[in-house]
Amino acid sequence: MAKKRREDDAQGGLDRIFEQLDEAPAGLHDLEPPVLELPKGLPEPLIELYARCDGGRLYHDTIEIVPSSQVTMETPGRWKFATVDGDEIALDHRGRIWRSDESLDDDICEGTRLDRWLAGMLDATAQLYDGDGEFSDGVFDDDGEVESVVHERQLRAHLKRDPGAPGVRWRLAHELLEQGAAEDARDQMEQVVADDPAFAWAWLDLARISEQLGEVSGALDEVRMAAETAEGAQHPQAGYFWAQLARLAVRMADDVLRAQAATKASLLGPGLKQAQLAGARASLEAGDATSAKGLIELLRAVWPRDLEVLELARRVDSLPSS
Repeated sequence: MAKKRREDDAQGGLDRIFEQLDEAPAGLHDLEPPVLELPKGLPEPLIELYARCDGGRLYHDTIEIVPSSQVTMETPGRWKFATVDGDEIALDHRGRIWRSDESLDDDICEGTRLDRWLAGMLDATAQLYDGDGEFSDGVFDDDGEVESVVHERQLRAHLKRDPGAPGVRWRLAHELLEQGAAEDARDQMEQVVADDPAFAWAWLDLARISEQLGEVSGALDEVRMAAETAEGAQHPQAGYFWAQLARLAVRMADDVLRAQAATKASLLGPGLKQAQLAGARASLEAGDATSAKGLIELLRAVWPRDLEVLELARRVDSLPSS
């Protein structure tokens, strides 16, 4: 009975969304008519979506839903069906929505249900437009980027439609941190890990905020949760999370914990050292001493006696922070 009610709610949600799209100014959205026969194997939420359109572009090309024939499943149990600003969007076997994040080289859970995610995306994108379907004044800065306060407004609008979407709230926490509201950012990040305890990146970011606020002991517990969560999920970057625990253990002068975390980092991240060294060298070449020093701090925590690390550390230590 509960499952049937959820399905009815989702169908009703999609009906309201498509009524909203029909009422929009001409040219703002471009939807293809549904096809008579859908490909086999699509999950129920996508069947309901494609019963109403066979793909299309929303808010010009901000949101693109691919035709049903172009839905792919590169990862078992996840169907890629859309893009948002070029980021791939997939629906999993539980009905959740995932968005690729280039900055993390990972996928982030952006929605608890397709209709909620789509309603949230539409409301968020609508913050940029006026009633005639044109960009509103003052939404972009001189570099063509969305103004910080507008971006915050977009994320909050999205969360009104899907308050349990961890990825959206995670982005809101980062936006607040950029604005200097660290306490508010922490409140949001704490809600993220409460909603999705398996979100290892959120645990790591929560630890970073705590560290920034001078609460290193709490940060240590949070980064430990990040590392254990990543390892438990067999995350491909689990070694990096353990390296962060080793780095923080150095700050706490806990050499036993540092050694344990460093061992885990080395075992779970066999390519981590070379990747971090390459990143530090690239930062040096770009003149970004601050980033280089951060990478070296991580390397020293895991490989304190490595000759390659020590040689690069000497170069970095001789530079002022940018």
